[in-house]
Amino acid sequence: MRLSAAEHARLRRQQSRRRALVGYAFLLPNAIFCVASLVCPFLSLFYSPCHTGAITAPATFVGLENWQRAWTDPLVRTTIWNTVYYCLLAIPSVFIIGMILALCLQRVPRGSGPFRSLFYLPTLTPMVTAALIWLFVVQRDFGALNIILGWFGIPPQNWLGNTTLVMPTIAMLEVWRGVGFWTLLFLAALLALPPELYQAATIDGANGWQQFRHITLPLMRPTFFFAVVMATIWNLQLFDSVSILTDGGPSNASATVVWYIYKAMFQFNDKTGFAAALSFVLLLFILFLTLIEIRLLRRRT
Repeated sequence: MRLSAAEHARLRRQQSRRRALVGYAFLLPNAIFCVASLVCPFLSLFYSPCHTGAITAPATFVGLENWQRAWTDPLVRTTIWNTVYYCLLAIPSVFIIGMILALCLQRVPRGSGPFRSLFYLPTLTPMVTAALIWLFVVQRDFGALNIILGWFGIPPQNWLGNTTLVMPTIAMLEVWRGVGFWTLLFLAALLALPPELYQAATIDGANGWQQFRHITLPLMRPTFFFAVVMATIWNLQLFDSVSILTDGGPSNASATVVWYIYKAMFQFNDKTGFAAALSFVLLLFILFLTLIEIRLLRRRT
């Protein structure tokens, strides 16, 4: 029995609906899990700060007490300032060094991929290993940094025990670990630039600095835009190196926001709600700074 064209179309639609239903049935558990994993933590941001108690103990409703403590605790202001100060030290430094290395590597002939990948090794180094290496570098009595300073007649410094030097020292560690990533990012952007522009500029008599200022920098603005936003988000969450090297010392000079959240959550047994309130404050702070950066950078691009 031959079917009409309309019946063929109806059967094809039915088969398509069956296949779609089967696909949705397989996707449904994963969709439920994804939604739950997003909604539950988001709801806890509003529930947890209004309660207090240990992780394993019943929560006690305290209203806005944790929010008030988050805005009035002097250590919170100290950790925010330390975190911002660290970002002001680390982000410009790693960008400048990464850009200089990328410009140098751009002139390395092709086939030097393994050589370029060496710059990424510090980024792949686990934080514990990197911190131990850095402890030997900045050790007061036999550290490499103090030995180099001794060659110039400068007395040894207590890099991790001095309230003035501790945050720049941590920034140096993070710059060493992160410069490889930003170098390869900037290098990829440089290699993607059209060489015809540089050839034309050379013919017109532009020197290297003029080419960098008027060709390289304007064309790399989208890359810089991405780099500034992502570096700010990452560096505002500084924790590992502080926890391993100084544990917030000396005198809270290296205490950061995430470090304080960790301490409040896992060592101050009655401050889980306070840690949740601090987490929300950090989230708002990151969003605020990110939106400001996006607005300013878009104006310049």
